[in-house]
Amino acid sequence: MQSIDYKKVFSKLSHIKALSHDQKFEQVVQNIILYSLINNSQEIRNEADLTDNIVKVYGISIRTHIVQSNLDRLLDNGDIIKDSITKAIALQPQTAERIKKRITDTNVLEIKVKRKWLYEVAQFLPEIKADNYEILWKHLTDYLFNVLEQHGVETLNLLNPSLKVSDEVQMSLTSILDKIIKENESEFSKENLTDAINQFILKADEERTSYLSQLVDATFTSFALTSDSDTVNFLNNRFQNLLLFLDTNFIFGILDLHKNNEDASAREILTEIKKNNFPFQLTFHPETLAEFKRAFDSKALFIRATKWSRETSRLALAVDGLSPLEELFHKENVENHIDPDVFLDKYDHVDLIVKDLGLTEYTVGKNSVYDSVEVEEDIEKYKTFYEFNKNRKPKTYQGFKHDIEVLREVRRLNPKKTKFLESKAFFLSSDYILSKFERENYKRRWEINFIISPSTFLQLIRPFVQNDYVTNKKFIDTFSIPDLRTFEIDYTGTRSKTLQILNDSYHDTSFQTKVAILRDQVLLEKFEKLNTNQLAQIELIENRIAVENQLLSQQKQSAEREIEIISQELAFVNDSSQRLKEKSNEEINSLKAEVETLKVAWKKEQDEKAYLARVLEWTNRKTEYCDERLADIRKQFVSDFKYSVVPITMLFIVTFLVFIHSKYAEKAKKFLVPTYISHRTYFWSVIILGLLVAIEVVRRTYITKKERVANGISWASTLGYSKRKYKLIESKREDVETEFIGKNPYPVA
Repeated sequence: MQSIDYKKVFSKLSHIKALSHDQKFEQVVQNIILYSLINNSQEIRNEADLTDNIVKVYGISIRTHIVQSNLDRLLDNGDIIKDSITKAIALQPQTAERIKKRITDTNVLEIKVKRKWLYEVAQFLPEIKADNYEILWKHLTDYLFNVLEQHGVETLNLLNPSLKVSDEVQMSLTSILDKIIKENESEFSKENLTDAINQFILKADEERTSYLSQLVDATFTSFALTSDSDTVNFLNNRFQNLLLFLDTNFIFGILDLHKNNEDASAREILTEIKKNNFPFQLTFHPETLAEFKRAFDSKALFIRATKWSRETSRLALAVDGLSPLEELFHKENVENHIDPDVFLDKYDHVDLIVKDLGLTEYTVGKNSVYDSVEVEEDIEKYKTFYEFNKNRKPKTYQGFKHDIEVLREVRRLNPKKTKFLESKAFFLSSDYILSKFERENYKRRWEINFIISPSTFLQLIRPFVQNDYVTNKKFIDTFSIPDLRTFEIDYTGTRSKTLQILNDSYHDTSFQTKVAILRDQVLLEKFEKLNTNQLAQIELIENRIAVENQLLSQQKQSAEREIEIISQELAFVNDSSQRLKEKSNEEINSLKAEVETLKVAWKKEQDEKAYLARVLEWTNRKTEYCDERLADIRKQFVSDFKYSVVPITMLFIVTFLVFIHSKYAEKAKKFLVPTYISHRTYFWSVIILGLLVAIEVVRRTYITKKERVANGISWASTLGYSKRKYKLIESKREDVETEFIGKNPYPVA
């Protein structure tokens, strides 16, 4: 894969025409060629110049032969015209106007998205001051840059197995946030940044969703443009028939029994397969169904163990720390007071439920003794590997066995040296540790990964789906930062058991006391350590209830004293009511004046925000203008250097020749001058010719073009060192900024 200046291309990604169901790969390349010609500052004559210009504008190095073939198509279509004399190529005027309008629209969209999000931040995170909004926006764009780079590389890795995926690219979303905070020495708390970024993604309206989906699709496009021919073929052709093995977490996700960032993508895959009639066969391994039932039974254990009252279900929903299955039950119990067995019975026939969703059970062949031994060896390797990974959840032997058997079956179905378009089966799973295990223990250099996350697979088929607001919204939700509590100790099971004990034995305990118990992390930790000792667990709860009751008793006594004091105060108030009434009008008038003052302050704040937006836009335009002008100045330095080198070199050569001829004129004359020309005539002819050349050189360089020669000498003095060249060019920045300010005055408040 050729290099991509990703930080440069990120700010212009939304200008790339996103891949969609009605666009081919070549059309995307043609759009990039057209967009890159809008602001080019140099004459472009051929595909090499055009390739360089695309690098300058987008930071993407596309292969020259791809640029050439699509340039020919644009010339044939009349979107690009070529000057018959200079051979320079340019946009046809109507095409240029159309593209400029598109670029303006994307820029306006970004500004609107930014302003609306910062307004939302001001509402729900008032502790973040307006002075820090620009820093906050930079943190957001840094986060999106890292997430989209990771997403594009992981997706493209399926099409190009030789692509090296670094550990940095494999970072989790939370790790990316930690990296941004550390690198920028951010003064924002991790919680505030998480809330602000999640607000941007999860609460996205149609405009913000459109903006994000443009970035996502253009990311994949920018990587694909530098990839191999297999990627091009993929983008121009539909899939062949594929077996998609669905992991247990995928099935839990599509049944709303799971909490995972990939759940939205899992449900969207089912929708898009049906809507677009993709030739995929959704299947599950028999071990997956068995694992689903084991996992489901463990989650249903606490629901089956008792009869639940409506009050207890309200308590469970108030605490919000149970499994999705328990939350579904308690929501229904609050509304309909349903029996647990009645609620759970439908999941006893999960095979029929998933069949209605279009899933089929895979038929497994009989394993040989040798295969069984290999499975056991792989299970032991996986268990050892699993223990060395952080944030892992407990996994049983049956869980390890399921993962290995499904993975081995998927790999068996695929031919050797598999490429994506030749693959027969994939394993859709959000299990990052299992995917990492495959990559490090199974995958060879020329192979692709056969474990794919739902969001990655959804990106692969996005070029062939009809994207709308709902589709895009579900997809971009996967980029939100996981809830921080998911990385702490998981007390879901402990909280469920505590809730069961409270429901069975402590009906008279107040609702507030039960909530306090279920939210007490210290108590839950002690409860967890007692494990199966139910009597000790009950004693813990009783002690906590006793403490809560004592606190309530003290609060009651305090409340009674307060009531007595309030009664005395009321008597005094009744006696003073007349005086208070007289002052009421004065206080009302004072409040009205205060309200007016607040209105004025609010308007001033809005004006300041609008001014801040104008200053930001002005600063961005200034930066872009200065960068372009300095690039032109650099080219001028190079041109002046070339201009000054040639005449000075000519002067040196002529001087040298005059010297040689003057010293060895007699010998030179024999070979160069006819016999009828005298020695004196020949000598003075050479001298006069040399003087004429010298005068012309001096006139051209030091009189009429003195400034160009001075620039050429300055450039030569850098001796080719990049730092010196950079320092020389940057010395012109102040003049360029002054030039820009002269044309575009600083915004007035």
